[in-house]
Amino acid sequence: MKIREVFDSYINSDKTKSSLKVHKGKVDKYITFIGNQDIEKALDESLLRKYIFDKKQNPKGKYDALKNFYHYYYEEILNLSKLNFPVFPIDTKELVSRNNPEKRRPVYFSKEFDFNCLFDDRHYEHLNNHGAALAVKASLALALSAGYDSGEMFPTNGEHEKAMKMDDVFFEEDYIKVRNFSSQSTVPFILIQGKNAEYVKEYYKLRLSFPITKKFQQSLFIANTWKTNELNFDTKITTKMIYYPHDLVSYMLKYITVKEGQPTPLITDLRANMVLHSLYNSKGSALQDIIELYGFPPFVKQAFEKYCMTTSRDSEPIFSVLSLDTAKSEESFIEDEDEKKKVESRISVIDRLVRDSVKVKKLKEIYGNSCQICNEQITLIDEISYSEVHHIQPFNKLHQGIDDKSNMIVVCPNHHKLFDMGIIALDPENHQRILHVDSKNPLHQKMLMANKHRLSSTHVRYHYENIFMPLRESLLETRKQGIR
Repeated sequence: MKIREVFDSYINSDKTKSSLKVHKGKVDKYITFIGNQDIEKALDESLLRKYIFDKKQNPKGKYDALKNFYHYYYEEILNLSKLNFPVFPIDTKELVSRNNPEKRRPVYFSKEFDFNCLFDDRHYEHLNNHGAALAVKASLALALSAGYDSGEMFPTNGEHEKAMKMDDVFFEEDYIKVRNFSSQSTVPFILIQGKNAEYVKEYYKLRLSFPITKKFQQSLFIANTWKTNELNFDTKITTKMIYYPHDLVSYMLKYITVKEGQPTPLITDLRANMVLHSLYNSKGSALQDIIELYGFPPFVKQAFEKYCMTTSRDSEPIFSVLSLDTAKSEESFIEDEDEKKKVESRISVIDRLVRDSVKVKKLKEIYGNSCQICNEQITLIDEISYSEVHHIQPFNKLHQGIDDKSNMIVVCPNHHKLFDMGIIALDPENHQRILHVDSKNPLHQKMLMANKHRLSSTHVRYHYENIFMPLRESLLETRKQGIR
């Protein structure tokens, strides 16, 4: 059966009269668009998608018309119930995301993706143009390290004043500073170091010496540092001529991701990828710095949601309300120094009494006084064994952890000390995995020998971010200075 035959039946059906006036013309245009094909082939997703999203008209009207016609074919011609015929292959959510870029879901690289491949010279050789290659690398570096959107690197709709200018970047010996375009941030500049800074510097040197012929580009930072007629490109990726930096970067993103077997993102997706992989690499600890730098715009929110959805835990999280130090508030109202000392002394006694609570004893019994890290049991005399309980988020005035088993782990004295010093921690993404500040240490990435109670995500992350990570970063910095 041809689609035109189904359409004739459709316009003569009593059941379509209420919607016919609205939908008839759009369905007729669709048939003109694809030709009088067999109905099953005519309702193929690729053809429907091509027509609905052709950018000539609002897709909503075409979507509604073809969905109505689609339902008519399966219900009235094939006499299938709604439960038995296939769902219309395009979801309404896609209409929303295409009409509202803020709601469009970014395209993400895989968790293991190596961003260095975006700058690999072998991908740029076919361009046969050094200036074009440098412009692309600088643009990618700005997107990935400063969170720049395409509208912040390249002028859109003639709005040249909003794009990055030559005086928006400042060069120092070990880093560069670029303007922070985020309206939700109070941080005026973003610092870029390492390879990304080198890519921007290298492009900048060429940019200063290259004659920019397009008037509107002369004040812009990213400009045509190549002549279009000298540029080679792969016609399997695009057949359109590449005139502007935005077109070139879009082309190269597609070229590289196809070669690397990765999904192809838009330029604007790179900043969401930057946030997501920063969260992966820091086990979520970078979120505070990211929000301080950019606020919480859609690309940060979406990347954080993606991180949460793709990061598995060993159990459902427990969120505990942090205990308030009641003695602390009492102390704040005391001005006499002697009275303050009495209160501090009382606090110390209270702490010791609470630490020796029934909860602690019961938890030790659960593990038979054996360390959850090494499974060793210290025997004192006459089969009397000994273990200690470590409060993951320290149970003191400074850190304000709580005295609950969701904040406790049974350990031997040796591993208790390593926890207290921040030399070892539990992984916020898997509470059974041990992390060591020295990644070469045998303990690093080892699993707990025993885990018979649930730990709180709040306390595990607190210890990781506030005690473990500062020590780890300090050691890494010391090593860097030693290498220099």
